[in-house]
Formats: sequence, C-alpha cells, structure tokens
Amino acid sequence: MLAANVVAAADDAHALLEKARTAFLENRERERYWNWTTTSNRWVIDKDGKTVDQLPSVTVESPIRSDGKRCNAVLAWGDGREPYLANADADSRCAVEQEALDLFQVEALLESRAVKLQSRSASQITLEIRPETATDTTDPVRRCIASIQAKLELDPHSFFPKRIDVNAIGSGCEHSTTAVDHYDHAPILRAASSFRKGTTMVIEYEIQKDKSGNTSKDYWIAVHRHSVRLLPKDAKFMITWGRRYELTSSGDHRKLVIDGTTVATELAADTTLKFATDPK
Repeated sequence: MLAANVVAAADDAHALLEKARTAFLENRERERYWNWTTTSNRWVIDKDGKTVDQLPSVTVESPIRSDGKRCNAVLAWGDGREPYLANADADSRCAVEQEALDLFQVEALLESRAVKLQSRSASQITLEIRPETATDTTDPVRRCIASIQAKLELDPHSFFPKRIDVNAIGSGCEHSTTAVDHYDHAPILRAASSFRKGTTMVIEYEIQKDKSGNTSKDYWIAVHRHSVRLLPKDAKFMITWGRRYELTSSGDHRKLVIDGTTVATELAADTTLKFATDPK
C-alpha cells in the first residue's frame, strides 16, 4: 500500500507539472493584449554583503516585431545614456536580446522528470524539482535544467506557476558566449554567462485582469525577479543589453545581484496593430 501511494503521488506530481507547463504556454499566447516595461537594477556585493559596484539601472519595453510577436528592447538607462538603436524598428532593437541568452528557461524547467509533490491545499500547490543525475545530453538547455533544484507554487485554479524558486546546485548552466559592446565598441575576447553554480533566483508572477472581464485576455506576468549570482574571481567587466561596464572591485566571493520589477498595461480595446510584411 505504501509503495502504491508513492507511485500515485509521483504520477500526480508529473500530471500537475504538465498542467503547469500547459498553462504557461497558453499564457504566452495572451501577451499580444498587453504591454509591459521592466526596470532592473544590478549591483555587486562582497562576501559581507557590502555593495562594491553599482551599475546603472536599465528599463526594457516590449515592442512587437514584424512577425507579430513581442520581444524586449532597451527603453532607457538610469544614467541617461541613449539606448542603442533607440529610433530603429523593433526587429533591430530586439536583436540585442538574442546575443547573450541564459540557458535557463522556465518552459524547459516545466518539462523536468524529477518532480515531487510537496504539498497541496485549496489555496496552493507546491512542487519540488530535483536535479537529475543523468546529464549525458547534447542539449545545453536540458543539461542546464538537470543541474537545477527548484520549488514551484502553482495557482490551484489555473495551475499556473505563480512563484518559482531556483537554485543552481550544479554547473550545467555555465557556458561561454559571444558578446558585443554596442556602445563603446570595445572588443570582447571572452565572455561567459553569469548563471553559474550557486545562482539563486526567485520569479513571482501576478495575474493581470482584462478590464472588460474577458478572462481569455487575463495574463500572468513576472512582476518581480530577483537573482544572486557568484562572479568568477577574474571578472573585470560586466556586459548587459549590449553595454559593457568596468568593475572597480576584484577578487573572490563577489556576487552579482539583479532585481527587476515589471509593470503591465492592457492594450485599449480599440487599438489596431499593424505589422509590416517586409521587416526592411
């Protein structure tokens, strides 16, 4: 009986995670009804938690590409510097977003095979995702997810993952990457993702209600992201959104803290979106 209960609980956890993934992907289809801006602050702390480097804040908006899908592009820098390609079309502005992507992807996390039901009540469902021992995969995203430990809090009505707590206990998300300085055009010979072993991250989603009461337009958005990432000992520069910064600090035990807040607004009911047939 005990073994049967354990199997049933495992099956239930996988079914719940699949529902969470379905809800996450369906929610993405509703982004066309909403605009949003995200303002992120980044700073470096030492082993005692003291701030040793402060980077300018960056505000990112959500323009629509020529294919009708939303993307992210820099709207403003906290120190007043003009964004790269500020007056260009969305396709050009959003190209920077693709230059240095983290391998960690929420939709991939929601495909994890190592999931356990932690608790379930009328108000909340909590799932635990454990690292996978078998990491012999050529898929870098899959390898990243295999090194992640996470806790998911699901909305009990829609099963949407309204809060995700992430802990990178392995190095599967670490990788070398290319980077371009679009502002000062300094050559970048070597770069690596900051999503390293020891990274912790919290993503909190809130439901945005359609003003007319049309639930098919309700949209879950990540209103708050907070991440703490261990910097390599030899890290001398930071590059974000195509802009390079020199760090004044040095040495071991430094951590990069990233804190982002998102505000969403619904498109007016009478808004008409027009897409160019030729992105050029």
